[in-house]
Amino acid sequence: MSLKEDFTLSKSGFLFDHSTGLTYTLNPTGQFIFRMIADNKDALEIRAALTAEFEIDDDTASRDLEDFHRQMQELGMTD
Repeated sequence: MSLKEDFTLSKSGFLFDHSTGLTYTLNPTGQFIFRMIADNKDALEIRAALTAEFEIDDDTASRDLEDFHRQMQELGMTD
């Protein structure tokens, strides 16, 4: 999974798309996943980090990551 390059994520969770001018609000889980993707982490690394950071099981982490990825694809934010 890779992101298009025209994004800025603020510390408060606002995601700005420089190519469209649109803004989005990410919850803490979304912010965490976005930063991991931006750091070129793969799905296995992100899932493991989610389970550790948020103290959730692997199934929940997988669903969260899949949901986030699906939403990013629907919004045209991934390559």
